[in-house]
Amino acid sequence: MAFETESCDGTRPSAALSEFVPLPLKSLPQNPSVSVLITCFNYGAYVGEAIESALEQTYPPAEIIVSDDASQDNSCEVVESYISRGLGIKLLRNPHGGMAANLNAAFRSSSGDVLCLLDADDTFLPGKIEAVVNAFHTHPEAGFAVHRASLVDNQKRARGIYPLLSALPSGDCAQITYDNSGILMGLPPTTNLALRREVADRIFPIPVEYTGYAEQMIHRMAPLMTQLCAIDAPLARWRLHGANDQNSTRITPRRLERELKIMDSLWLEQKHYLEGVSAVLGASFPAIERNPLYLKMNYIRHRLNNDPAMRQAYSDLCAYGLRANSKVDRFWRYSNRLPRPLFQRAVDLLLTQSVWKEMVTRAIRGRQSV
Repeated sequence: MAFETESCDGTRPSAALSEFVPLPLKSLPQNPSVSVLITCFNYGAYVGEAIESALEQTYPPAEIIVSDDASQDNSCEVVESYISRGLGIKLLRNPHGGMAANLNAAFRSSSGDVLCLLDADDTFLPGKIEAVVNAFHTHPEAGFAVHRASLVDNQKRARGIYPLLSALPSGDCAQITYDNSGILMGLPPTTNLALRREVADRIFPIPVEYTGYAEQMIHRMAPLMTQLCAIDAPLARWRLHGANDQNSTRITPRRLERELKIMDSLWLEQKHYLEGVSAVLGASFPAIERNPLYLKMNYIRHRLNNDPAMRQAYSDLCAYGLRANSKVDRFWRYSNRLPRPLFQRAVDLLLTQSVWKEMVTRAIRGRQSV
């Protein structure tokens, strides 16, 4: 992806980055308390495995909180079966409010120095929490930790590593996030995120209108507040099944329209935060409409719909979102010549996960999936 380095008024936003002041972090205790926050909605078939994976950690969590979003299946009964065994699991029965409200409830009930998020249909690998704690000790300036995930299907068969090709972002990513209209590429989904308490206190509560993709608020805000520490190894299993559309292998205009609206809303949240840090930062924050990912998604949406706005979206993409020396961007430059069915196939291949992409990854990186 190309990065915008100028705002719409021609000023260089990076010149204002001296205004950034990272959130202060306390000295982390030698054995910090860790809260595992499990969010659940109609995942009775999976939530028991999620709880088991938290209980089997080499570094035991201080608390395991299961926050249920008014599930209509047997999710709560499964959780209560663990509570009845005296395992110290806490169940929160919430009214149906969506992912953000459910995650907010789990956060309010937590007390740990470190928060590890876990979707109820995923599982931690046994050394996950220990690796996160060690990473925070090794990088005391970092309040946000990320790691890779092992993809598995509904029969627990290995389907590769996520992210497949890109390196995980690490270190001080405030400038690249800011200059790229607030988007830091390469961040993994919910189960692969951990936060120091001080950073979580500043991000939560997440606005409840994010009924899905609530973790994107963390993606957008945390890199502007603190440094990142990245753990290259997969420390969780991310389950691929029909109920989680992030794992879909087909790109649709409806999905793109929803995600573009979320990107617009998250950009406004970032701008509000930046204005509180510095008027200069807020004023020169690059527009989301000039972000390369946003431009590509907007172009794909119109191209798949075959609507008149496609021409302007393609023109904007070529003008602001492509690099002249990029082989991938060369595809986008000439993609308007492809028949729509072939364009759909190419987009699905480029922007979603697949076994074929994992095979390419193994050949390039010379490593086996876990």
